[in-house]
Amino acid sequence: MAAQAPPAGRVTLDFFAAQRNARRRTTVLVIAFAVALAAVIAVVYLALAVALGLGAGAGGGGWAVDGSGAVYGPPLLQPGLLALTALGVGAVTGVGGAWHAARLSAGGGAAVAELLGGTPVDRATRDPAERRLVNVTEEMALAAGMPVPRLYVLRGEAGINAFAAGHTPGHSVVAVTRGALERLTRDELQGVVAHELSHVLNADTRIDLRLMAAVGGLGFLTLLGRLLLDVDSGPRRSRDRNRGAIALVGLGLLVAGAMGSLCGRLVRFAVARQREWLADASAVQFTRNPDGLAGALRKIAAEGSAVSGPHVAEAAHLFFARASGGLLAGLFSTHPPIEERLRRIAPHLAGAPLSRATAASAEASPPRPAPAPAAAQAPDRAGEAGLAGGPAEPASAPPASALLADHLPRAAGLLSGLPPALAAAAREPFGARGLACALLVDAAAPVRAAQLAYLERNDRALRAEVERLLPALSGLDRTARNALLALALPALDALSPAQGTALAADLRALAAADRAVSPYELAVLRAVLRRLSRGAGAPPRALLRTVEEAGPECLELLSCLAWTGGRDAAAAQAALDAGARALGARGPWRVLPRDRLGLGRLETALDRLDAASPSVKSATLEACSAVVRADGRVGADEAELVRAVAASLGLPFPPGLEAATAPGADALAPPLS
Repeated sequence: MAAQAPPAGRVTLDFFAAQRNARRRTTVLVIAFAVALAAVIAVVYLALAVALGLGAGAGGGGWAVDGSGAVYGPPLLQPGLLALTALGVGAVTGVGGAWHAARLSAGGGAAVAELLGGTPVDRATRDPAERRLVNVTEEMALAAGMPVPRLYVLRGEAGINAFAAGHTPGHSVVAVTRGALERLTRDELQGVVAHELSHVLNADTRIDLRLMAAVGGLGFLTLLGRLLLDVDSGPRRSRDRNRGAIALVGLGLLVAGAMGSLCGRLVRFAVARQREWLADASAVQFTRNPDGLAGALRKIAAEGSAVSGPHVAEAAHLFFARASGGLLAGLFSTHPPIEERLRRIAPHLAGAPLSRATAASAEASPPRPAPAPAAAQAPDRAGEAGLAGGPAEPASAPPASALLADHLPRAAGLLSGLPPALAAAAREPFGARGLACALLVDAAAPVRAAQLAYLERNDRALRAEVERLLPALSGLDRTARNALLALALPALDALSPAQGTALAADLRALAAADRAVSPYELAVLRAVLRRLSRGAGAPPRALLRTVEEAGPECLELLSCLAWTGGRDAAAAQAALDAGARALGARGPWRVLPRDRLGLGRLETALDRLDAASPSVKSATLEACSAVVRADGRVGADEAELVRAVAASLGLPFPPGLEAATAPGADALAPPLS
């Protein structure tokens, strides 16, 4: 049966549609949490109302019983008490949520991985299982146009599981259990990693961390209830006439905390299940190999996916498969049943139980060859599995999943073809620092001499490393250079703040050595500078919430792109019009004069846009793609400017844009002014 194109935003790795879906899921999260908070307030209010009635006594307006046995007391609904209860519960859960958010925002995905017992993977590791994880993840990140995530292993966990975490794609992590490393074949591990990377691309990981913080705030009520019960059970309890009321309030808070935990499970249930279907479908579309993901699910069904640790329950919604047991975990699991997941992605494997012996033989089977480009393949099996349906996307914007599937074998070939010395340097901090500088060394002899002289004056060891790398780097094209930069970015996380500051200054000096900054140099600069920014992995603060608020910055950026590629005034205006339509701008925009544009203004606009909301960021990047595609071709420098924008905003490079890149006229090199 011929495959149908997947509907945009539902089962593809279309980053922009996924961002819109993420905003809708955030709305569901807010509504569900509000309902949960209302239920908790009701429980605490009832406990307080009863406690105040008991503590006040008959003479104080509390409850009393007359001679006929009738009970008299204060009315059940007391608006003042209800308002105070709502304020108190809101304060406690707000403080608890803020504490959890601060704990997670300081380290982002790395903080979650370490909280769950993960240890970092050395990307130069010689361990065969970890080496395979590194290779698979690097291939898929390059194919997806995103920075390579940091990798963690839960070394003490024998179950087969994994998760992704992080506030932004550029500062995300992927963690797998040791059981997954040891028991999954390469194809199966690739399917699991593709599933987790789709969560990063679909903005699920940001929502997951918000959910952890919100549900953690509800848990603070339990802590407060225990404190009150401890006070009531202290040595002065016999002299405390209100100990019964205090105990009742403490018990009520315990019940409210338990209800909050249950509501938290329901919230996770409401938010997470649909995104698991999306991640499964995206992984199949990305790898074009449903049997890989299905094989991992079948092994989980046979061997288990349980993960131990005190924090697993609060992070259960992050995992690839169910990480905790128990009745409630089964009733309100954030993950669909494995059989149903199998039926959707690989119906020919559903219903066939996998024994441990079969799992062992599957592990010993040879790996599947790398997939051929999508154009040469048979119809997409994801469509045959019933995952697809609906109208195809326009020919001018092919499905992102198909483009990424095309890119995957290219990325594997690109990585395997990189000079070993450069690949090794990219995976360790000092080598990554030297590689970032070497990428900006000019081919012109006078400029190169000035750049090397600068490094000699400031850091002789760094100059020696750059000179060591330059011969291998000189024969590589931009695609290979961009791949090396993507490999090097995670290693820069190990630099100290002083080393990061020094590297930033070195890169700016090297780029400015010829008195102009090319689009390629700007892309390298923005990618590295964002990675070195210590706050870039924290939750983004949105200062520009609408396209209208970001209008001046977007006009600056899109005008610069519109003049790129040697366009004349009419063509630049037409390109800007295409970008404005994609952005959703109100009214006509006029392209800014070319002589008004420069590097300083462009970088200021990019810095301000980095403080925009996720929806404005994704719309801006989509508008940039529309501008450079307006004339039906994408020049190399146009693509590099879009890459600089994506790096500045912390977004993946748009799929397919590099594939359309063709040599052409150089872009405007903004003067250093």
